[in-house]
Amino acid sequence: MIFTAVSFARADDYTVEAVQESPEDVSDDIRAALSPEGIHVEGPRRGLCDIWLAKELATIEDFEPRLTIKYPLTPGQFVGVMVVPRRAGLTDFRGQEIEDGVYTLRYGQQPMDGNHIGTSATSDFLLALPAGEDEDPAAIEDVDALFSRSADAAGTTHPAIFLLLPVEEDQAGDGESAELVHNEDDEFWILEFSAATEGDEKLPMRLVVVGESKG
Repeated sequence: MIFTAVSFARADDYTVEAVQESPEDVSDDIRAALSPEGIHVEGPRRGLCDIWLAKELATIEDFEPRLTIKYPLTPGQFVGVMVVPRRAGLTDFRGQEIEDGVYTLRYGQQPMDGNHIGTSATSDFLLALPAGEDEDPAAIEDVDALFSRSADAAGTTHPAIFLLLPVEEDQAGDGESAELVHNEDDEFWILEFSAATEGDEKLPMRLVVVGESKG
């Protein structure tokens, strides 16, 4: 996999590179479900996070994107692992600080209720869960349990969430490279990559790793 950083300003603030070692402090079942190569995101002063994707993501058959749901994934589905180093200063999309540690990443959808108006135009997110409490890559079907366990990662009553942005046709990439793109309007740093799916297909994804909701 190729790693590049793209920006119209401050192109050297955040960079990406490959990680060859598997993450520590995850269960054997979780480790077996991961791709061998990870993505390291380096910040202006120190490492921000490392991410390993699942070897294969199951996608919803005959999925049709909706106004607020753009990804063919199932809530609670295992997507990968995130490692946050010491003093990284990583915050989620709500501005909650994520302490150093190891977390699983699972797909979730923001509830469509009055409490979340203005958070984002779409409802696709990755939720971080403490890896020590999440040892089975099988989907967590109980959404309330998913949110509760993710809140443990933030140390609050709200899940630790990272926004998945829609992928436009001209942003799909070649399926082999991971890029870090700076959105000046929203002050987002967006990690663009492709995840392997069943049948050797690729699912383009755009994950906000730096940036917070203005809602």
